[in-house]
Amino acid sequence: MIQAGEHQNKPLISITNGEMLGEVKDLYLDRELTQMKAVLAGTEGFISRHALVIARPHVQVYGLDVWLIAGEHTVVPLENVADSDSFVLAGNLRGREIQTEGGTKIGVIGDVLLDDEARVLGFALQKVHIQGPLAERRAIARSAITDTGSKGKPMLTVLEQAEAALL
Repeated sequence: MIQAGEHQNKPLISITNGEMLGEVKDLYLDRELTQMKAVLAGTEGFISRHALVIARPHVQVYGLDVWLIAGEHTVVPLENVADSDSFVLAGNLRGREIQTEGGTKIGVIGDVLLDDEARVLGFALQKVHIQGPLAERRAIARSAITDTGSKGKPMLTVLEQAEAALL
């Protein structure tokens, strides 16, 4: 298990020609927050900034030091990736509150926890407002989240389910 933030600044190298395509700046997740859909490799433009990304299917190896990318011309504007309008930037989840469906504050997201294929396992808790297993673990499993929330709206969970779910 690795935190999404630990991938930042890892080089993105083309398997095809060895070219340096950029660095991991952040990760775009699907709307349900279950897996990475694209890698933010940078931005372009001075007045109108455009995100440049590499779609998940092109990432062949999620290495410890570099990520290996298959194909040529894989760095494209975000809007060129299917369903990109529904993507969620992992960095934007940091600071989002998690609470029970009854309104009890559980904590605040510090980072996204991923497996070795960039699938979301859960969320590291930066602040914990309760005591018990979640406070000791300082993490909550994705499977325990009943509503992913949105900007200004907290994620929701059932406390018993969150305490029982393992990462």
